Amino acid sequence: MSSMSNHGTGMGDLCPLARPYGLATFRLSTLLSLRRACAWGLILAASTAAQNGADNAAEPLDPLARKETMIRDRFQRFEDRVFRLQEQLAELEPENAARLARALERAGELALADTLEEITRQLNDPSLLNQAIETQGQWMRSADQLLSILLARDGANEQRQDEIERLKKYKEKVNDLLDQERDLRDATAESIQSGRMRQQLEQAIQRIDALLQHQSSLSQQAQKAGAAGLPKKSTVPQEQQDLSRDADQLADDVERLAQAQPDPTDDTEALQSAREQAQSAAQSIQSGADAMSEAGKSMQQGNTPGGMQQQEKAEEDLKKAREQLEAAIEALTQQPSSEELAKEQQEVADQTGQLADQMKQDAAQDSQGQPGSQDPSESSDGSPSPGMQNIQQAQSKMQSAGKSLKQGDPEEAVPDENQAIEQLEKAQEELEKALSDLRQEERAEALRDLEQRFREMLSKQRAINESTILLAEKGPDHFGRAEHLQLADLAADERTLSQDAATCLHILDEDATTIVYPRVLGQLSQDMAVVAGRLGALRVGLLTQSIEQEIVETLEQLIDAVQKMQQENEQQGGPMSPGDDKDQPLLPTSAELKLLRASQARINGRTTAIARAAEELTSSAETSTEALTTLAQRQEECAAIASEMRERNLLP
Repeated sequence: MSSMSNHGTGMGDLCPLARPYGLATFRLSTLLSLRRACAWGLILAASTAAQNGADNAAEPLDPLARKETMIRDRFQRFEDRVFRLQEQLAELEPENAARLARALERAGELALADTLEEITRQLNDPSLLNQAIETQGQWMRSADQLLSILLARDGANEQRQDEIERLKKYKEKVNDLLDQERDLRDATAESIQSGRMRQQLEQAIQRIDALLQHQSSLSQQAQKAGAAGLPKKSTVPQEQQDLSRDADQLADDVERLAQAQPDPTDDTEALQSAREQAQSAAQSIQSGADAMSEAGKSMQQGNTPGGMQQQEKAEEDLKKAREQLEAAIEALTQQPSSEELAKEQQEVADQTGQLADQMKQDAAQDSQGQPGSQDPSESSDGSPSPGMQNIQQAQSKMQSAGKSLKQGDPEEAVPDENQAIEQLEKAQEELEKALSDLRQEERAEALRDLEQRFREMLSKQRAINESTILLAEKGPDHFGRAEHLQLADLAADERTLSQDAATCLHILDEDATTIVYPRVLGQLSQDMAVVAGRLGALRVGLLTQSIEQEIVETLEQLIDAVQKMQQENEQQGGPMSPGDDKDQPLLPTSAELKLLRASQARINGRTTAIARAAEELTSSAETSTEALTTLAQRQEECAAIASEMRERNLLP
């Protein structure tokens, strides 16, 4: 008996998907496998008819017609079971029931049952052989459409994926609000700094004015003395020296005022310009102080005219410094005013409120039809939406900061802005944690799904291997009609496994974080297709058995890798740290390396198997060309995988 013969009612419980509608999917996949087997047989019959004439076509068509009748009956039972399953799920799982209803409706639209009747009629008429081939192809394409409905993502997955996308949008908005609020906080702090600097600059101007007034008085006294010089008892030289020291002190104070922040990039252009002007003013004041000192010395030495020249220079330097300080104050007026900052703060507060409102609306939509969730700010399970309360508190602090800025009190606004930033950061952490939990849940489900699929594939592959060994022991030379049909069924089973492997590959393609696993799974699907071809060609020798054994070993290794990741998740003892899951691979690097090593070992074993098969009398050019070409491609792929892992810093 072929393994396909076990796919009757008793095997229906082996649901390939961990979902309520998996039974329907499994049965439809089985029908497709039978249909493909019939299609191959029909093509062979068509080839025979073309060679021997239409009269000889009836004999090979008889078993195909009988099998077609069996497929028709099974499809009718499939529709009945799907209908009953839909009724059973209608109350507990309405979304899955709706999907089954769509599948039944689509089956009717595609006229799948009627098409099977037509194929049976065509197979009973040898003259309609080519039409039967075309109709079979049409039926398989339609059945694939039906299968895609059953394989579509289930409601729970859709809901989780929607929630992930929604939380990602929330997080992006919170990040944007954080950037805006931090910029506002910095602008407010700079406004405070600018205000303080302006006060200090204005005080420096007042001190310059006092120095200028005193210097003007001393200069007038020196001018009155004229060429005769100052009297010996004159206090002008000493006052000039004292004034020089006052100017020195002012120059030092303005110099400190002009000093930049530890990181000059923290300054705005206005502050930087003001500091540059203040720096120039400090130099001018210092120059005036030096001139005052020289004036005092000259006058003490009786050189009143020389002292007068230095006094004039001192006054010019002080006036220049005053102009530079005024330019510094003018530069500070380019800073945003408190009113402008208040307006910006209100805009950010409004955006924050809009986000909170959006989260409320989304939560309300989720809670519709969910008993016990009456507060629209709560999710369907009654817990607050992640980060919503923090966002609302952040908005309140922003509004308070805006009022302080509007009243011209930026120092009062900064604490509120800091608290708003703190609340947004907490919201960001909550969103990251919620995303991490959902992604971990999604990852865990994907691993469970993969493990279940692989185990069922492994069970079926072992059955195929056992049948192959038994057929090989009998020998191709002793094959009769029963063995040929059994091999056709085995080939169809193997093709189905190849398609199942490709389906698993789609899951990993969506994950996009693993490197070795998808490649190995792709090779597995390819090997299964190769085995299907060899079984269909009645090749059950050493090379076929070797590839089949490699398939079993690969499935065992894939299961082991999945279990390893599941164990690591359990050992972590809770959700991943926020942000850690973004680039975390579905499988750990250690498991990927183990798979890469096993892949290389399979290449080595395949090389030996090909060499041994070449010694068999049944070996052909295919053994030494196609098999070796595939092997060379595998070796190149292993090298490419290792290179990619090194580029991602996964290898030493």
